[in-house]
Amino acid sequence: MLTPLKEYLFLGGKAALDSHILWYGLLLCIFLIFLLWTIRKLRSELLPVFNDDDGSVEITPQALRELVKKCCTSTPGIHSSSTSIGFSHSKLRLKVQIRIDQNSQVKETRLLLKQKLETTLLENLNCTHFGGIDIVIKGFNLSEDN
Repeated sequence: MLTPLKEYLFLGGKAALDSHILWYGLLLCIFLIFLLWTIRKLRSELLPVFNDDDGSVEITPQALRELVKKCCTSTPGIHSSSTSIGFSHSKLRLKVQIRIDQNSQVKETRLLLKQKLETTLLENLNCTHFGGIDIVIKGFNLSEDN
C-alpha cells in the first residue's frame, strides 16, 4: 500500500507532474479550501445589540445588512449599497459602500445617510455595542434619469 507513495516521493520533477496522484491531490486541496470558505460564509453569527435585566438582544448579520440597505434606498441620491460588518474594541463597526448620483453633494449625502443609520441603530434598535460607520463611495450613478 505504501510502496507507490514511497516511489512517488523519489520521482523527478517531470515524472511527478505526469503522475495522477499530484493532480488528484491538488484537486482535493482546492475542493477543501472551497468547502471551508463556503462553510465560513454560511455561518450565522449573532451580533450583540444590547443587554438588560430581562436578557440580551442579538441580530443576525443578514438582518443588519437589510436594515442598512433600507436606510440607503430611502435616502435620495444613494444607490446599490453593500455593507461589511466588523468589530473594533468590541464595538460593532459598519463599512457601507454606496454609489451616489453624479450631481449630488457628497458631504450632504454622507451626513444624511450617517444620521439615518445612527438614528436607526441607536434610537430605534437601542444598540449599545455600536462603534460607528465608515462610508465608502464605490462609484457614481451616471444615468440621465436623475
